[in-house]
Amino acid sequence: MDDLVLAIDPGRKKCGIALVDSRLIYLEGKVIDNEELVDGIKGYLIKYQVKKMVIGGGTNSENIRAIIKENFLEIPITVIAEEDTTMEARRYFFNYNPPTGWLRFLPGSLRIPPRPYDDFAAYVIARRFFTDKGSGRKNDCQ
Repeated sequence: MDDLVLAIDPGRKKCGIALVDSRLIYLEGKVIDNEELVDGIKGYLIKYQVKKMVIGGGTNSENIRAIIKENFLEIPITVIAEEDTTMEARRYFFNYNPPTGWLRFLPGSLRIPPRPYDDFAAYVIARRFFTDKGSGRKNDCQ
């Protein structure tokens, strides 16, 4: 699928991964330890025949990008600025996982996701790739 990207939100110990299509739909994702990143990506590449990857340009981006380039030479990587992705990611997490019970009455700013939500930070990065918000957000690396 050419209208699909695998987005990565890099971190020091773990990465968020999200598969997002050009309609900005979150198809699948997970939070994975950095040591398991290559195997995790391989699974998605096989399942979805991904042709493009995008990665956030923040914490540990250069190291994660080097690992990806070394293992997946054939797939182009685009770096996307990731300022303010955390708050956006929290909002999207709750859009896809609405709170239940009394938690639904809390204002969104007071809700804390019950699990790491780096996959939704990756989703925000993919959305920026497709919508190309602002100048200087995209930087092809390969």
